[in-house]
Amino acid sequence: MSPAVVAPEDLAPDLVPPEAVAGLGDVRRGIDLIDARIVGLLGLRLRYVLAAADFKPDIASIPAPERVRQMLDERAAWAAEAGLAPDFIGPLFGQVAEWFIRQQVAHWRACRAERPAADRRSSAPAPSPSARPAGQPALDRVERVHGAGD
Repeated sequence: MSPAVVAPEDLAPDLVPPEAVAGLGDVRRGIDLIDARIVGLLGLRLRYVLAAADFKPDIASIPAPERVRQMLDERAAWAAEAGLAPDFIGPLFGQVAEWFIRQQVAHWRACRAERPAADRRSSAPAPSPSARPAGQPALDRVERVHGAGD
């Protein structure tokens, strides 16, 4: 999979392409539409992440550091294909992954708490989240907080 090329008309039929903007109003409208799409897509991503919790047998299986590592490498490659700096996209998606992992852990716990005790699978308690040291790569934090194994 590689990143899809997005044309201005994909966001709105009357959106002026960046090369043809007549002023800051056109620029800001384009940026606002892009940001709204990004936020909407992150909301959809969250729904998939929460759905994945149903397939995780225990809380220790949620972080999946190998999957995170693979995902970050793939996003860096996509960044290069799209003409973006991988050293920008890598940390950005690292932060995204870290936040979504926390959401999935909370969702997993909430879903298990709602089930009758007889229906719950046994699970190891989740490690407590640590403070985010400045400049620490997100994958290192995931592994430190949740363990290095899948």
